[in-house]
Amino acid sequence: MSLPTTAQARPSGEIIGPVLKQHSSITKMRKTLRGRVKKGQPLTGAEYYALAFSCGYEEPKGPSKIMNFLSQSKCTDQIAEYYVQAGMHGTPDGFLAAARKIATGQDAWTYGQLAYILSGTDVALRDEALTFLSDLRPSSGTAGLSDTQAATLAQKLVASRIYGSAIPAAGTKQFAIAPKRLDWLDFAKPSECEWSKSAYDVFNGIVRWDSRTEKPLPAKVRVPGFSKPIQTMVSYPRTGQGEPDYVVTEVHFSGMWHGLKVYGLENSFYLRSDAVSGETLLFSDPPGKVIPVLRKLGFPVRADGKAYSRLLPANPAKGIYDALRVTTSVTKVGQLTAFACGAITDGL
Repeated sequence: MSLPTTAQARPSGEIIGPVLKQHSSITKMRKTLRGRVKKGQPLTGAEYYALAFSCGYEEPKGPSKIMNFLSQSKCTDQIAEYYVQAGMHGTPDGFLAAARKIATGQDAWTYGQLAYILSGTDVALRDEALTFLSDLRPSSGTAGLSDTQAATLAQKLVASRIYGSAIPAAGTKQFAIAPKRLDWLDFAKPSECEWSKSAYDVFNGIVRWDSRTEKPLPAKVRVPGFSKPIQTMVSYPRTGQGEPDYVVTEVHFSGMWHGLKVYGLENSFYLRSDAVSGETLLFSDPPGKVIPVLRKLGFPVRADGKAYSRLLPANPAKGIYDALRVTTSVTKVGQLTAFACGAITDGL
C-alpha cells in the first residue's frame, strides 16, 4: 500500500463519510473493516478512523433480541487502538481521538502531543490538541518523557514519508496562549434551544441601559474562564432601512467548544419588545464544520443550515401551558459562522 507523503487533517465527518459511502450501514462497515484487519489486509488512515468510530456505535435496538445481539459492537475495547493506527497511517486526527478516549495518563499525553506535532497546516486540529494538553497538564506527571517519545515517533513517521513535516512539541509558551475550553456554553436542552444559565448570564450582562434615553449602551461583562471583564459592542445595523429600534449587541472572546473555535456571542432584539430576540453563537470555523457538530449534539439544525422552525405544542397534562416556537439557522457572515438558536412562546 502506498502512503501519502503529506497528511492534511480534516473534520471527522469528512474522514468517515467517504469510507461509509462504500458500505450500506455503519454496522456493515465495521464488520468489513474488522474482517480485513483480522486477515492482515492493509487499511488507510481514514479506514482505521472509521473503524474506531464504528466500534463505538450501536444500532438502535429493535424488537428482535437476536438481531440486537448480532448488531452489537464486539470491538469497544479496541477503539483507542484503531484511532492510534489511523494516526500511524496519515490521519493525525486519530492521535487526538485516541488521546481523548484514553483521557488521562502518559499515553493520553503522548498521543495528544503527536496530534499537535503532526497537525500540519490544520490550525483547528492544533488548537484542539493544545486545549486537550492544557487541560490534561495538571494530572500528567511524565510530560517530559512523553514529549520525547512523541517527538521521536513523529520524526520516524516523517522519515517514512507518512507525514510531510513535524513541529516542536507544545510547551510552556504554547500552554500560556492555549484556547480556553468553553464547557459553560453547553445548552440545558439543545433540542429546544434552551441555553445554559451561564450563557444567559452573559447575554443579560452584554448591555447596560441609559436611564435617560432608555437605550442600551456597551458594557463590560464577565465571561466564565476569563479573569477580566470583556468590553461589549452595541450597534443599530438597520437604522438606514427604517428600523431604528433594531439593536445588535456583541461580546467577543475566543475558545473551544466541542472542537469548534468560538468567536463570541451576539444578541439582537427590538427595543420595547420582548417577543423577538436572536441569541447567536459565533464561530471562526466554516459552516461545513459547524453544522455536523451541532446536529450530533442534538440541535434541530438542517443539513444545509437554512432556517428551521418547529412548534412544540402545549401540554397542560405535563405542566406545559404555552406552545413554543423553536427556530435555528446557520449562516456565513463574512469570515464567521453564526448559529442562531432561540425559542419563544408561539403567537407573541
